[in-house]
Amino acid sequence: MILRLNTDIASGVVGLAFAAVLWLPRGEMGRLSIIFPRAVLVILVVIAVGLIIKGFIRPGSRRIEISGSLRRLLVVMTGFFVWWFAIGKLGFVVSTCVAVFLLTWYLARVDGPVSWRRLLQWVPIIGVLVGVFYLTFTLVLNVRLPTGLLL
Repeated sequence: MILRLNTDIASGVVGLAFAAVLWLPRGEMGRLSIIFPRAVLVILVVIAVGLIIKGFIRPGSRRIEISGSLRRLLVVMTGFFVWWFAIGKLGFVVSTCVAVFLLTWYLARVDGPVSWRRLLQWVPIIGVLVGVFYLTFTLVLNVRLPTGLLL
């Protein structure tokens, strides 16, 4: 499917919608814990508004070709929502390891069947990736991540 789209305005609207969704669950954060997320949200809103303004001043209309599988897109989106809810039950480390592993497997299946050997090669890579994210958030950014079964 080929669409003619002002990508600046479309990107700005998606950015504002994303910022709005991220703004809602601010809940029980302390004054110091909210500084980094709030700064990221402010930067996101400024960039999104800038894109919308640019889209009206100098429209950048482009032809966009949408290809790929709608089913695959919906499965991945659903997987991210399941992961988001699983973090609260299983904790960040366990749910993220499982989610990244399943997402990698699902997307790798597009090229054909995935062997057990290839699956086992991903385990240390995913473990290091999740470990780096965990350590970055807990030690560098001083953000407490949800705990669950193991961490």
